Amino acid sequence: MSTLTAKELQTHDPKRFQQEYSKWCEYALDYDWWDWAEEQLKERLAPAGVLIDRIYFSLSYSQGDYASFEGSIRVDEWMVHKGYDETYPALYLAALDYCEFARVSERSSRGGWPRVALDGYIVGNTPPAGVFKDLDPEAWDELIEEQFSAAGMEDEMQSFVEDECRQLYRDLRAEYEHLTSKESFIESCECNDITFETEEIEA
Repeated sequence: MSTLTAKELQTHDPKRFQQEYSKWCEYALDYDWWDWAEEQLKERLAPAGVLIDRIYFSLSYSQGDYASFEGSIRVDEWMVHKGYDETYPALYLAALDYCEFARVSERSSRGGWPRVALDGYIVGNTPPAGVFKDLDPEAWDELIEEQFSAAGMEDEMQSFVEDECRQLYRDLRAEYEHLTSKESFIESCECNDITFETEEIEA
């Protein structure tokens, strides 16, 4: 009998190495390994006014795989992030005054893209503000309604969220594949001083 490290086992007894690696994969991720990707998503989207409550995903290597999240979007902060505060200044001021939020919720229990819902209460519910403060209230409401319609923000937010979910999926997939790679198995064995006894293999 001889005692081999995981790396040595991979070279001298590939079949045994594959068996040990497969067993390790069964319990290697028995913790919330996705926390890193979730925190990275929160950090990336915070400047856009996005608050994330929790994420959902499936990485089963099937057509049903997905990644999504639930939370909310602070509309005025999102508008600044996208440059819409300059394109639609009156609408931005109204969103800022009303503190408008859009809800981001999981579309179905089977996953898929989350659904963005914008109430649109900023239309008709704010007084003239900023450079528009002397505008007639009725004209202000008409301007807000016009800019709200032109901006199509709910659809824009939906596309924004879907793009971020695609990136979240890529991040989760990359992290999962790294953590369950043969290199990670070898590293784990080295860190924990795990070796393997095997029959002597003649040269």
